[in-house]
Amino acid sequence: MKSRVMNVVKQVTKRCVVFTIGILLFFSSVLLAQDMKVGGVITDSSNGEAIPGVTVVKKGTAIGTISDIEGKYSISVSKGDVLLYSFIGMKSQEIIVSKPVQNIQLAPELIGLDEVVAIGYGSVKKKELTGAVAQIPSESIEKIVTSDLGNAIQGLVAGVNVSASSGQPGESSGILIRGITSIEGGNTPLFVVDGVPQESDPRLSTNEIETIDILKDAASCAIYGTRGAAGVILITTKQGRAGSMKIGIDASYGIQDIRSGTPLMNSSEQVYADILEMNNIYDGVSGMDDNIRLAMLRSPYYFQYNTDISDAVFIDNAVVEDYNLNLSGGTKDMSYNVTVGYFNQEGVVINSGFERLNTRINTIYKHNKWQINAAVGISLEETGYSPGGIITQAIKYHPTNQSLDFSSDDPIYAPGDHESLNVNWVLDTFKDINKKSRNKSFGNINVKYKLFNSLELNARVAVNAMNDYQKRFSPFSEVYNAEGELTSDQIRDSYVQNDAGKNRSYNANIGATYRTSFHHHNLTMYGGSSLEKYTYESFRASQDGVQNNDIQVLDGAVANPYASSLSNDYTNKLIGFIGRVQYNYKQKYLLSASVRHDGSSKFAEENTWGTFPSASVAWNLSDEHFFNGLKGTINSLKLRLSYGEVGNQSFEPYSYSAGIVSGTDYVFGGEQSYGLAQTSFANANVKWETSIQSNVGFDMALLNNKITLTVEYYKTSKEDMLMPIEVAGSNGSLPNVQMENFTDPEVILNVGDMTNQGIELALRYKAKTGKVNWTVSGTFSTNNNEVTKINGLKRFTLLDDSGLIAGKKTQSQVTAIAEGYEAGAFFLFRTGGVIKTVEQLAEYQQIDPTAEMGDLIYMDMDGDHAITDNDRQYGGSGLPEYEAGLNITAIYKGFDFSMQWYSAVGHEIMNGAKATAYAWSRHRDMTSQWSPINLNSDIPAYRGEPGTHSNYNGYTDLWLEDGSYVRLKNVTLGYSLPQRWIQKMNISKCRLYVSAKNPLTITHYEGYDPEVGGSVTNRGLDKGNYPVTSLYSVGLNLKF
Repeated sequence: MKSRVMNVVKQVTKRCVVFTIGILLFFSSVLLAQDMKVGGVITDSSNGEAIPGVTVVKKGTAIGTISDIEGKYSISVSKGDVLLYSFIGMKSQEIIVSKPVQNIQLAPELIGLDEVVAIGYGSVKKKELTGAVAQIPSESIEKIVTSDLGNAIQGLVAGVNVSASSGQPGESSGILIRGITSIEGGNTPLFVVDGVPQESDPRLSTNEIETIDILKDAASCAIYGTRGAAGVILITTKQGRAGSMKIGIDASYGIQDIRSGTPLMNSSEQVYADILEMNNIYDGVSGMDDNIRLAMLRSPYYFQYNTDISDAVFIDNAVVEDYNLNLSGGTKDMSYNVTVGYFNQEGVVINSGFERLNTRINTIYKHNKWQINAAVGISLEETGYSPGGIITQAIKYHPTNQSLDFSSDDPIYAPGDHESLNVNWVLDTFKDINKKSRNKSFGNINVKYKLFNSLELNARVAVNAMNDYQKRFSPFSEVYNAEGELTSDQIRDSYVQNDAGKNRSYNANIGATYRTSFHHHNLTMYGGSSLEKYTYESFRASQDGVQNNDIQVLDGAVANPYASSLSNDYTNKLIGFIGRVQYNYKQKYLLSASVRHDGSSKFAEENTWGTFPSASVAWNLSDEHFFNGLKGTINSLKLRLSYGEVGNQSFEPYSYSAGIVSGTDYVFGGEQSYGLAQTSFANANVKWETSIQSNVGFDMALLNNKITLTVEYYKTSKEDMLMPIEVAGSNGSLPNVQMENFTDPEVILNVGDMTNQGIELALRYKAKTGKVNWTVSGTFSTNNNEVTKINGLKRFTLLDDSGLIAGKKTQSQVTAIAEGYEAGAFFLFRTGGVIKTVEQLAEYQQIDPTAEMGDLIYMDMDGDHAITDNDRQYGGSGLPEYEAGLNITAIYKGFDFSMQWYSAVGHEIMNGAKATAYAWSRHRDMTSQWSPINLNSDIPAYRGEPGTHSNYNGYTDLWLEDGSYVRLKNVTLGYSLPQRWIQKMNISKCRLYVSAKNPLTITHYEGYDPEVGGSVTNRGLDKGNYPVTSLYSVGLNLKF
């Protein structure tokens, strides 16, 4: 019995001990799992120096901190958690938390070699890259507050020229990659967003973008065949990552400023200049007294005015707002990223502005052998356009005219018929309403399936839709001359016009990627096909004769109803078959070769198909044994060589087919009959423009990767260029569908050749001075463009640039194409000063018998004693000879500083605003013009506008100026609040900053702004363009 009791006691005791131990272990584990403070010092393993600004994050969460100036950090985590340490230029490191003190040493990263670069239908590590590809991370473009992606990347990549054709809010910049691609076709690069080719600039917000990879050489672009001639911009949008939800909020608010423009005369100066004009025109005419000739004397009360309507044209301190929200997170199998952005820019010119709301949702599903990427989004835009020619209209408006209330419909009175017409033009311009609404939506899905470890199948389908609706309204204003006569016309001067357009694009791609490795040999092969379809439909409806300015609909006008297609509706299809092989041995010797076979509906049947091959090789020289002795100085060195052919189909659809239009009615049998007719000529044999490019380059890293250098040299030959050829007038030419303008007797033929060749440099230096980490990077490029062959053209052929001076095309066309010169070169009449002596007059009258004292001397360059187009001479162009960018960043404790400079040198600008001011006798210099009492003036006498007299025509070298400039593009100073202040609020980052965009421009150009882009025909022509502004902003970055 006793024995049994003892056994029971032992069993109970044993179980109690086990239970007690279990309880103790349980509570021990609970205690161990509780939060604990982990801290330490983060240093550089190469030199032992502390590293400030290292991001320390609890993996899978948004909990994190940043090391201070002494490299110290502190974070609350639990034992067993994983901490991730990351810093730009250093290898990231993960540790499992096991003790309160965790000192970390980060090793320098071989800059960029493990960085993944997109190359089109795939990606490679930078070390394995064989072509000329540059990558821009999101951090570089988020510093610039802009609605335009092109503006954000200006100066960041060598060989990529970005210039604004206008400062109009919402306007896209022109982007040239390695020079002009085409004269008659488009020069815009192909944009590819998350693997989906776009028809044009996708107009993404910078807050949507993770990275931008720019393919510059033809070997890289050939994978896109017919659409790769102008280069390719691959955009990867932000994707989600596994972990708890992370929230990012960015906000900025700023005001704009504009630099001064053309100096104009006040009232007293204008009256004096008008007297000089009358004297110059009527000098010596019997009975013509100043008091009779001066029209303004008929209405002396106009002397009381001193009007400057530029105060109404330009808006001071116009606001720019930019707000962005980003949500991301997910699980191991499913991740997401949601982006929402709102951008609003008030224009600095009346009636202009831009507003955009954009959303994008990206998801990634991964499970076993499947990966599915899907994306949907919408973008809503509202653009208000400044009235056409408003800046030049403001120049023309005389200060002796009454001030204008543009919100009133009261009658306006002006001195003289001419001035009343001028007032009417200004009123029409100022009161014009021109607004466009655009909504865009997209959806795409990309499915990958790993059939075997070495074989992956891929299929992608994408749809994009864009709808435009534009409304223009020009109200009627009553304008009377000095005699009280109505000079405005209700039918002629007022209208309502509505335009609508619908774009759709469909893209499908299937492919397979095979990867294998054996004995240090690595092989990747890709094969696939793609199908693209683009459609466009549009219409325009309008009526003239607005009856009530408050009724701005079509039915509010009563005359000349008109409806037609806005432009050529089209359906374009492109099918391509793609193959590529990539090989490397030990990542030391690399080879890539591709071929694409494309068929395009833009060509006639016999020219539908084209084949575009490419090949590139590279050698990682620093991986050789004989290089080991140099690795202490030169850490990596790679040589590259590439060759490729690409096509260009970026020109108007149906160029191979002559157009037949209605509206050419005729009389038959005494009655009017409806008719159709051919209005232009066409080339049934139009074919691809082909670009053939060779590229050689090298990439180098020095001094423990503190210095990186990339150098490229390329030469591109453009063959079968499309150019306009004049056709004999006897072939006939009909007016357009509105029976207004006769078309030029030209046909577009593949008759030209052109070359681009240049050098590109990209250099970066990263260092630490005391407690300041700083980086300096720079780019430099030069490109020489030359038209080398033109069959069937004259010495030069003027392009349709519409003229430097509005309304005076015949007297101010300047851009041309000619063998031996760059495309869009200026061909101008040289001038030799002003006729000041009787001897000069007698000599010049042998060339121009109508010449008078004070007239401008046109140089007779061909010596035929006549001034004709043959006397025009080359005067430069709007293409810069050199471009450079400089970027400086510095971090000290919680402060960050960045500065970006950009320079374009060696190009010219035709100052059209100045030419307009002279042509309409409004420039302040008109008070110093030649006159009988100012015989030594170098300013020609004013005897009328262009077309009336030639002294101030727009096609002379009087308006040619050096367009070189250096610009401080952006400067930003930010401060991140210490983690100990914000960590309790679950905020991982709180940064405040101030920035200035374009605060300083150094230039000799006299116009509003020296950045004058545009197409080949208009590049470098400042026709009173909407100026680029300065922007001063404050902002906030928050991360949770």
